[in-house]
Amino acid sequence: MSEPIPMDMDVDHDRSNGAPSSPTQPAVPTSPEVLSGNGVNGATNGKAPTPPPHKSAPTSPAPTPAPTAEDAEAFKAAGNKFYKAKEYKRAIEEYTKGM
Repeated sequence: MSEPIPMDMDVDHDRSNGAPSSPTQPAVPTSPEVLSGNGVNGATNGKAPTPPPHKSAPTSPAPTPAPTAEDAEAFKAAGNKFYKAKEYKRAIEEYTKGM
């Protein structure tokens, strides 16, 4: 009968492919420095990890400045013209620009 293998050794008993067994990775250290981190980037000493840089420009449209009083009157006049021509959708668009 063979000798018993100690439980603390990691031995690969299946050597059907002929490759030598490899040891497993060591256990995760539990020192206070590691435990104080976020578990992903290691110890942070109470500071948050630096976020990654942005890779693309924002896709939201740039804000448009509010129209001046003269611009608002011009949009209202254009809206009135479209309203009288029964082009209601375009009239609403012009009135909305003036707000």
